[in-house]
Amino acid sequence: MAHIVLPDGVTSELKLLKAVNKKHTDDGASSPLNVYLTQNEIDLDKAELDGAMAETMDTSRIFLNSQGRNYYQLRDINFHPVISRLKAEVQHLKGIYHNNPKELVNWGINIEGDAKVTYPSGFGDLCTTAILFFTKHLSFAAGKSPLNDYLLQHHIDVAADKATIATAIDFHDKAVVAIGQAESLTQQRNILWAHSVSHLKGIGNFLMKFYGENTKGVVNYGFVVDNSVSKAKIVKTKIKLLDKITLKGVVIGGTITNIGAEDVHLYKGITTTGNPIILKPGEKHGVAKGFSIVTISNPSLLTMAKVSALRIK
Repeated sequence: MAHIVLPDGVTSELKLLKAVNKKHTDDGASSPLNVYLTQNEIDLDKAELDGAMAETMDTSRIFLNSQGRNYYQLRDINFHPVISRLKAEVQHLKGIYHNNPKELVNWGINIEGDAKVTYPSGFGDLCTTAILFFTKHLSFAAGKSPLNDYLLQHHIDVAADKATIATAIDFHDKAVVAIGQAESLTQQRNILWAHSVSHLKGIGNFLMKFYGENTKGVVNYGFVVDNSVSKAKIVKTKIKLLDKITLKGVVIGGTITNIGAEDVHLYKGITTTGNPIILKPGEKHGVAKGFSIVTISNPSLLTMAKVSALRIK
């Protein structure tokens, strides 16, 4: 049974709304939507203005999410090498204090039972442990810390590592702020735009009933009508490192969304020739005519890519 396929994402939804409004305005008094819009108190011009604001919010949301992820990466680049060195330093001290491992508690290290060293799992608690440990070492007179020989042997600067932890904390805090702002914008966008999306769905369903089997009338408003027997559904796909995958049955008018943590490259057809469309994390690509078959590549050396798409399988 034929049914409309609504786009996904503010930009694609706003594009459809503008097409509906233009068609309705061009038809004037003969528009079949006149009574429907009046009865349901729908103002398409106002909806367009709301959509423009929602799109701006969405653009800012995507930027802030990306910025937050970048801050988290910078945090980890600073954090993980220092923690790796810290754990080796703790093991060295444990060897020195083999008759009294609980002396490590005075260095901020947790000991379970008689001698088992344990570390907190959270970023903040690990930072606290590292700072306590480094502060203890730095409290000794120059050259008097039991850790001194190990540090000289391995060319480790504890003061620098302590400063690096402070840098990691700063990046972490900035990430939290950016992600929080992105979530706030998502909520504001949804509150502003949800009614218009609901109106679009109602208008599409009304037009489907109005035009009956003449679905071209619905298409003239910018809607995508799916006449296939199989029902379209959102399908999630993973792409291995430096690999690619071809998606078939992608629904025209639907979207392809990057739901992973790194950029993906999207190509029309079954090859990766030509210039790709680059989808950043969280971004959506509205599927136009000719893109029912696409190939998506994962250029990352580190992270598996993930995408979702409205498809008929």
